[in-house]
Amino acid sequence: MTDIANRYPQLYELTERLLAAGRLAEHDQQQAVACFDHPALMSIACIGIPSRFNPWETPAFSAVDYTQHLQIIEYLSRIDASAMMLLPGASLGTRAILTLGTEQQQARFFACFAHRPAWTFFAVTEPEVGSDATAISSELTHNAQGWWLNGTKMLIGGAMRASVGIVFARYRHSQRLVMVFPDEIKDAMQRELLDTFGLAGASLTRLSFKNLLIKEEDILGHDSRGLRHGLNSLSMVFERHRPMVAAMALGTTFGLLTALEARHLSGAARSWVARQWRKYHAVFQQMLHLAEGYTAGQHQYALTSQLKLNATRLVEETARHLPHWLNRDDWLEEALLRKRYRDCFAFEYMEGVSNIHLLNSPRPSVIRGDACDDLP
Repeated sequence: MTDIANRYPQLYELTERLLAAGRLAEHDQQQAVACFDHPALMSIACIGIPSRFNPWETPAFSAVDYTQHLQIIEYLSRIDASAMMLLPGASLGTRAILTLGTEQQQARFFACFAHRPAWTFFAVTEPEVGSDATAISSELTHNAQGWWLNGTKMLIGGAMRASVGIVFARYRHSQRLVMVFPDEIKDAMQRELLDTFGLAGASLTRLSFKNLLIKEEDILGHDSRGLRHGLNSLSMVFERHRPMVAAMALGTTFGLLTALEARHLSGAARSWVARQWRKYHAVFQQMLHLAEGYTAGQHQYALTSQLKLNATRLVEETARHLPHWLNRDDWLEEALLRKRYRDCFAFEYMEGVSNIHLLNSPRPSVIRGDACDDLP
């Protein structure tokens, strides 16, 4: 397996910055963010943002394809997946705006990137209903005074620092995507950092909207009766994003196994580590195969769920054995190892409940509901 760092040697320079950011993210994210002041790291963080909106683009990372991007994410996650999640730049929100936003909406969305590193978010998940877009209760309403957003979102990554985000809300019997700009909002939007175990860099947040006034031009697809087709095309954006979680879980597995190999282990432990390496390489190849399929325009919903499930199960399985194979002093003295251990069990926040993946992986590539028949 060819290491992606052979193609992008700039990755070798980023180890210490990511390690420092990961340590600081546990208790001081402001200081952690300062570690990202490196052109290569910022360029990687902004992969996927069009050149016309991207002042952080560098020649080395200006033409990274999807397969290479997944490998870069996996490589950096070998160092610290939590730090990876804290990075500013592209997100599911940026991919959604590029899929459904007009040129004017895209320019407004990406304006925050012009002068400083910026974060974005995409808010679908809610308490009680999870990420089932057909069951959400957050609602967009319209009256003589304008458009209003009310509701609560849960487990939203990156929202604490975000300058712009996209909120999935229902409107009558359909759904809408709404741009919101936290820096322009006062009391109508509340952000609460959730107390999570592991992956502190994800900054998972609860968002609450109470009578938030929305500009009509910030409603994606508002004047298009083809929005249902647009939302269905957005499902491909979701699916292309999900393997990135698998890449981070795989990278974390690599980091754990490498740390174990550097220690004196029993024969049984070494045999177990060798088996885990074989599983790692198998899932890695599954990830590359999936990436090639998406590049060719294939719909791979079931395979994507399978990949994500395999990768997150592998990292958890590897972590569970750590306390048994390490001696007490290694375990007590290695703060980074203990942090990685905690991080392994936090991928569930992004992976979703495993049984849901098993039940829904054959789902059709459509979003249910009558999306556009009742536009005003």
